[in-house]
Amino acid sequence: MLVVVFGGGIGYYLIGDGRWTFPDCLYMTVITVTTVGYGEILEGMDKVQYARGFTTILLVFGTGILVFFASTITAFIIEGDLRNVLFASRMKKRMKRMKEHVIVCGAGSTGRNVIEELLKSNIPVIAIDVHEGELRELADKFPKAEFSYVVGDATDDDVISQTNLGNARGIVAALSSDKDNLFLTVSARQANATCRIVARCAELTHVEKIKRSGADAVVSPNFIGGMRLVSELLRPAVVRFLDDMLRDNRTPYRIEEVLLGDRATALGATLRDAKVRERFGMTVLAVRGREGPWWTYNPDANEPIAPGMTLVVLGSPEQVSKLRAETT
Repeated sequence: MLVVVFGGGIGYYLIGDGRWTFPDCLYMTVITVTTVGYGEILEGMDKVQYARGFTTILLVFGTGILVFFASTITAFIIEGDLRNVLFASRMKKRMKRMKEHVIVCGAGSTGRNVIEELLKSNIPVIAIDVHEGELRELADKFPKAEFSYVVGDATDDDVISQTNLGNARGIVAALSSDKDNLFLTVSARQANATCRIVARCAELTHVEKIKRSGADAVVSPNFIGGMRLVSELLRPAVVRFLDDMLRDNRTPYRIEEVLLGDRATALGATLRDAKVRERFGMTVLAVRGREGPWWTYNPDANEPIAPGMTLVVLGSPEQVSKLRAETT
């Protein structure tokens, strides 16, 4: 369009040999290309050689370029809106089909890391945040993951109702305010009495309040940060090992827990019979009985296993999924 307008103005100016001002030539070009039809506003244009021939050429090419320009802009606007509508529709359909997913409320500095780790562990996630940009970045970063999101305030009942909370396996309250996390915990526990709720808490004095409101666990980033500083000081190699294990994409191993179900009896009566290492490629780090609160660390092969026990294992998400499928 710029080439047509300025090219037409220069053309008129040269054809008129300077008898018309350049702004008048530009004006003549614009009303010609837009087919306004004011007439020949350049004085004596009908007596100037090649002026009307140039106008004919300008009409043919200029009008075509104008139509192309307008259609391109229209398509850009409409297709962009349509793409967003279709994307939102796919999100809603995916959320309705989701089961055993985790709902993460808040995609800020804490929630973003939670979402990424869940997706790396092949766990379906529905995220809620007021800033769509953060959520779109995560969707683009994990295009093949089972990930959906809702833009809005997680403390709003209409927003949280879109996440299929009744079929969720857990919810993470990672909002910036302790009051919001408290309110969210109460709402989530009323909607789903069995899902596991983990809440973020900035002030240690609020931990017990959030637990009493229905949270299964409360995490304080300030407390965890302090413990991490001490660990970096006293046991840096251990910290480095755990960090490398979480970040190394070539070896996606995680420390996971597996709750043994009724089918666990088919594995055998002891860890030796279960052959977790040989059959699943994982290492059992600890076991805990159904009743007792204590862990047995680094269990030997004669450690008995039964339905209701919890195994802490080191393995990939695929290996853990296979063990869960055969024991639940």
